[in-house]
Amino acid sequence: MLPIPPAMLDEQDRKLYTLLALRELGSASHMQLLYFMVENDIMTYFDLSLALPELVNEGHAAKVAHPADSLYQITDAGKEALSFFINRLAYSKVRLIREKAPAWRERFDTEKQYSAKVIQNPGGEYVAQLRLVDGTASVLSLDIPAPERRLADQLAKSWPEHAGEIYLYLMNTLGNSEEKK
Repeated sequence: MLPIPPAMLDEQDRKLYTLLALRELGSASHMQLLYFMVENDIMTYFDLSLALPELVNEGHAAKVAHPADSLYQITDAGKEALSFFINRLAYSKVRLIREKAPAWRERFDTEKQYSAKVIQNPGGEYVAQLRLVDGTASVLSLDIPAPERRLADQLAKSWPEHAGEIYLYLMNTLGNSEEKK
């Protein structure tokens, strides 16, 4: 027998859970929020997809540009609305969000600093798009073509661990080019 999908939340609940998640996680992309919400059984893709634009339109959340991706963050108006209506939410889910958020926040901060994604260009070639971000500035941006998806995925997976040393290598190598002459 197939599992029964969770019922959609009502409008206020989906907005409040999204605001709570944004408050606890800090800024996050749509995909980051989706992973957090779905993997913790807080809400579905559809609930989140409805809540985010509504919250932005109402001024309770803001969508901000970031070199890694567009990020959503809670606004002061969103914090105020959440403080007024948080008692409406199921305590078990509020506690779950608060308990799970610190580990997810750390993961998301790393993803924002060491952005890596794989795309397939129109010619069929895979490209690992790698970014090293400091705050809101892209410090290093590399697009590395790969003949197959597996290699591009491996490049993206290895990026966070090696981005710093690659950056230092480039700075030392390119910065010392005058001394080698």
